[in-house]
Amino acid sequence: MNTGEILENFTRMISGMEVSVPEEGILAGPVRPIRHAMASSRFVNYGIGWDNAHFPLDYGLLMREGIPGIIRRASRPAENLSREAAEYRRLVADCWRLISGYIRRHADAAEELASSCPEDAARLERISRNCRSLTERPPESFEEGLQLFWFIWRLRAYYTSSIGRMDRHLYPLYARDVPDRISREEACGLLIELFGLLTAVHSGDTLMNLMVGGTDEEGRDSTNDLSLLIIEASIRAPGSEPHINIRLHENSPESLRDAAARMIADCRGQGVLYYDRNIIPDLVRRGIPVEYARSYANDGCTELTFDRHSAIWFWQMESMKTLELALFRGTENPAAPHSEYRKWAAWQPARLFESKLRFGFDSGDPCDCESFESFLQLFLRQFRYQIRCMLEEISREIIRNEAPDGPLTSPIAAGLVEKTLDTGTDPMRGGWEVRNYQLLSGSLPTTADCLYGIRRAVFDEQRCTMAELLEALQGNFEDDEPLRAWLKQLPKFGNDCDETDFLAAMLADEFCTCVEEYEDPSGVMILPGIYNIDFNMFASVLGASPDGRKAGDPICAHFSPTPGCAVSGPTAVIASASKAALHRGCASSPLYLSLPRAMGALDLQHIRTLIDICGEAGLPIVSLSVYNRELLEDARVHPEKHGDLIVRVWGFNARFVDLDANLQDHIIGRIL
Repeated sequence: MNTGEILENFTRMISGMEVSVPEEGILAGPVRPIRHAMASSRFVNYGIGWDNAHFPLDYGLLMREGIPGIIRRASRPAENLSREAAEYRRLVADCWRLISGYIRRHADAAEELASSCPEDAARLERISRNCRSLTERPPESFEEGLQLFWFIWRLRAYYTSSIGRMDRHLYPLYARDVPDRISREEACGLLIELFGLLTAVHSGDTLMNLMVGGTDEEGRDSTNDLSLLIIEASIRAPGSEPHINIRLHENSPESLRDAAARMIADCRGQGVLYYDRNIIPDLVRRGIPVEYARSYANDGCTELTFDRHSAIWFWQMESMKTLELALFRGTENPAAPHSEYRKWAAWQPARLFESKLRFGFDSGDPCDCESFESFLQLFLRQFRYQIRCMLEEISREIIRNEAPDGPLTSPIAAGLVEKTLDTGTDPMRGGWEVRNYQLLSGSLPTTADCLYGIRRAVFDEQRCTMAELLEALQGNFEDDEPLRAWLKQLPKFGNDCDETDFLAAMLADEFCTCVEEYEDPSGVMILPGIYNIDFNMFASVLGASPDGRKAGDPICAHFSPTPGCAVSGPTAVIASASKAALHRGCASSPLYLSLPRAMGALDLQHIRTLIDICGEAGLPIVSLSVYNRELLEDARVHPEKHGDLIVRVWGFNARFVDLDANLQDHIIGRIL
C-alpha cells in the first residue's frame, strides 16, 4: 500500500464519519464512527496503514502541539529528505488536515443546533467553541484536552486502542484549570463523562489500559493530583472502562497507595499494580535506555510498552502443550479434545483453536527415562526447541516489518511521533526509539505441577510406570480415577511448597535464558515475559495432564496458581511466586491474586499491607482483586440481576455476565 492509496482511503474514511453532537455533556464525537463499510482488518484500519492499536500514542505531543502544530511540522520544507520520506511526511500532513476539517464539522453542527435550541444554547456553544479552537491552536484547558484526546483516540482505530499515561500528558492543562478556572469536582465530572464514552464504545477486551503514577524520564516521582482524580473518577464511574493500572516505587506518595487500596477494595478488578523497582532495572539490563525504561506503560493488556517511544509486537508460547508434545514424542495426546472456545465473551462465535507450536520434533521416548532428571532433560529439549522456533518466527516478522517496502504506519499514529514529523521516517523503520518485540510464555506453574506429578508418581513412589501414566492420559483418567485423585492431592504451586515452586522458578529461568541468549539477525533484543493471555484457548486443546486435570480443564494464567489449587492463603501464593526471578521476564510477568470478600474479614489496611508485601517480595506486576464468591456464583444462575458486576479477566476488566462460561469458572476458581 503506497501513500496515494492511504490518502484516498483516509479521505473516504473521514467523509464517511458521522458528526455527533451529544444530547448531554460536552464531549463531541462519535461513539460508533463508521457510516458505511470500509476495507478493514485487525491491523490495517480502514486501509489507512499499519497500527495494531496495542500501544499508546504520544498524547503529550498532541496536547503541546495541537492539530495545527502537527500539520505545521509535517509541512515544513523537505530539505535533505529522500523522496519517500518527503512523500510520507506530506501524507501525515494531509491526513491531519482532514482530521481538522472533521472536527470543524462538529463545531459547525453544534453552532447550528445552538441557534435552533435556545434552551440548550450555552452548552452547544461551548461544544462549538471547543471544537473550533482545536482546529486553530493547541488545547488551552483541561476540557479542550479531553475533547482532543477523545477525537484522536476514537479516529485512530476501527475497534479501540491503548491510552497510556494520561495523568502525565494532561496534567499541564489540568494544573492550569484546577482550581482557578474549574473545581476539582467539575474536572472529575469531565473524566466520568469520558469514561462513560469509552465504555459505550465497547466493554471487555478493549485495549483501554490507562497508567497512572510512576516516575518521569529523570527518575522523579510523577504522581500528581490528576493521578488521584483518575482513580477516583474510575471508582465513581459505573462502567468497566478504562482499565486502570498503577505504577509504584519507593517515593510514591502514601495518597497513591491509599487510592490503589480503595480501588482494589471496590471489587471490580481495577487497579493492577506495577512495581518500578522490580521492572525498570531489567529493562535496562536488556538494552532499553533508562529514560525510556522509566517511561513504560502497558499495552492493551499487561505487556509493557514504552509510552511515546515504541509500538509492540508479541508472540505466545504454550508451555503446557509443549509438555504434551514431549510426553507423546512430538505429537498431541491422541485424546486431546480440540473443543470449541470463545476468546472471552459468551456472545463471540465459537471456534477451534490451532496451536502455533511446531509439531513433529521427537525429544525422546519418555518410557526410556530411568530418573526424573533424565525426563526433565527430555522435556527441556522440547521446550528449548519450541522457544527457538518461536524466536525465529519473530525474527522473520522483524525483517518483514522493517524492510524498505514493508507496511506503512498509519498517519494518525505517525503524526504523533517526533522523528516522523521532523524527518519523514516511518515509525516502524526508525521513528520509534525502541524496537519492542516480545516472546511470552505463561502457565509455567501448571506445567511445574505436572512435572512434580510425574516425579512423584513414576519415579519417587512408583505408583505407575511412564507407559501406564501415558495410557491414563490418553484415556482421560476414565479407567484410572484413583491415580487421578492421588495426583490431584499432591502439593501444587501457590501453597509455599518448595518442591513445586522451585520447578516453576526453574522453568521461568530456562525460558528467560533461552530468549535472552537468542541473537536476532536484525540486532533486536527480544524481551521475555511470563504471561499468557490465551490460557482459556490453550486449555481447550489440551488432553489430560499429569497434575490430575482432565482434558479441557483450566490451566493457570500467567505465573499464578492453577484455579482451585491455592488453598493456603494469599501470603503462601506470594511466597510461591517470589521464589522465581520474575523480574527477568521484563516484557510482563504478572501474578493474579484474588481474595474473597468475607464480611468483616477484609479492610483497607489489609489490602495496603498486601500491596507493600508484593513489592518487597520482588514481584513486578500484581493484579490484586477482591470478589464475593457467592455473588459471582449467583450471577451465573441469574445474569439479569448482575449486569453491573465487573471482574478482571487477564489484561482487562469486563462484566462478569458477558464472559464465556469457562472464563467465569476460571475467575471463581482463582478466589482463595
